[in-house]
Amino acid sequence: MFQGTEGCAVSLLNRSTRVWDGYAAFSFAVSLCFVSGAFSIAGWFGPNFTITIHPLQVVVDTQSVLFTAATFLPAFYCFTKFPECRLSLRKLRASWKIYLIAIATGMVLPFTGYFGSHRPEFPWGSEAAMSFGRLFARNLFLVPLWEEIVWRGCFLNKVRLFTSPSSGILLTSIGFTVLHGPKIAVFYSSGLPLEVLLVLPFIYFCLGVILGSVFELGRGSLWPCVLLHASFNAAAGVFAGSYNRSSELGSYVSELVVMVILARFFLRAAIRQGSLPAYVADCGQQ
Repeated sequence: MFQGTEGCAVSLLNRSTRVWDGYAAFSFAVSLCFVSGAFSIAGWFGPNFTITIHPLQVVVDTQSVLFTAATFLPAFYCFTKFPECRLSLRKLRASWKIYLIAIATGMVLPFTGYFGSHRPEFPWGSEAAMSFGRLFARNLFLVPLWEEIVWRGCFLNKVRLFTSPSSGILLTSIGFTVLHGPKIAVFYSSGLPLEVLLVLPFIYFCLGVILGSVFELGRGSLWPCVLLHASFNAAAGVFAGSYNRSSELGSYVSELVVMVILARFFLRAAIRQGSLPAYVADCGQQ
């Protein structure tokens, strides 16, 4: 028996605003960042033990398990708890242009750091292309997917029920940035210069704005965000690993300038398209 779209929207709005007001959203974000951060810090700074599973001939270490748990467990909780996450993963109705824009944006952004690099060699070629392909395939169904389930599939979907499109995207981007705080601490302990670390939060925030805007432009489909996120991570790995560019401040500043411009462009486009979240709009069709 089908329920009318209007009645379903009202029902969801009532249920969601009762559960997800500002305090509930803040509590969720803080709890999520605490749990994820605790696993990440324990994985990096805690003792590392190797476990051998002889029947399967598999060797795992506690560090890898903790790093995986830091992103997988919150995503698993959101996926099983909130129907918005599952619906966003099932939705494939974003236009083909959004998919192409998402992949191209994620792939190009890290390489805009070339304009601020002091090295003349452009880090691209057949070997770099193969590395990008391997990193993209390896990451597609791991951290990018898990983080998108949490922040766009769950948090943005729920927050958008009581905020405007712009506020929802900005709030989600703040949470997305805070989530990466432990990663910045790991980079610091690895020897990355402090001036570079100070730029990273702004890069994460702009990336969050772009991802949130793509989610809106993709009519609530999570896959354009996953593709953008995975291609960004892969391209960042290729670029940063070329000629030790990971410590070049100029590269990060150049990338940030381009990201600020693109984030504003994507956000304005998302605001112009703003409507009820896709889960509400499509509920009457379920």
